[in-house]
Amino acid sequence: MQKTKKIHVRTGQYQIAENPVILITFGLGSCVAVTLYDEAKKLGGMLHFLLPENPKKERTSKYADSGIQLLLEKTIEFGANPSMIKAKIIGGAVMFVDLLKNKENAVGKRNAEKAREILKSLKIPIVGEDIGGDYGRSVEFNLSNGSVRINSYSREEKII
Repeated sequence: MQKTKKIHVRTGQYQIAENPVILITFGLGSCVAVTLYDEAKKLGGMLHFLLPENPKKERTSKYADSGIQLLLEKTIEFGANPSMIKAKIIGGAVMFVDLLKNKENAVGKRNAEKAREILKSLKIPIVGEDIGGDYGRSVEFNLSNGSVRINSYSREEKII
């Protein structure tokens, strides 16, 4: 029996792996984690991005627009079948809501909307999400089955 390895996805970065690996990220507030998964090949990747749009249009994983595209390209290079890839999105909280003048323009909300928009334009179905609220999250993406475990200090554990 193989031992499951855990790989940390840091803020503004992505990781690609295959089973038996669990990709983990911590401290999702207004940031969003996007997972891409090919169930048949049991491989995928996770992106932890900070902001919706890249002002310099460079290839970086810090932003939704450039990061999701980069994650998709690298997941396919790793061996995923583009027609089999499915996504999940997590995070996008509106943090410190009492301090905001315009909640509709909050970074977390814009991050989640941009992730949905980009995945739709890439024709990648979103099969699960845990978005919004006013609390942080930590995420474990299990490549053996594509499940995403979400933990929060203020909420019960959730699996999508």
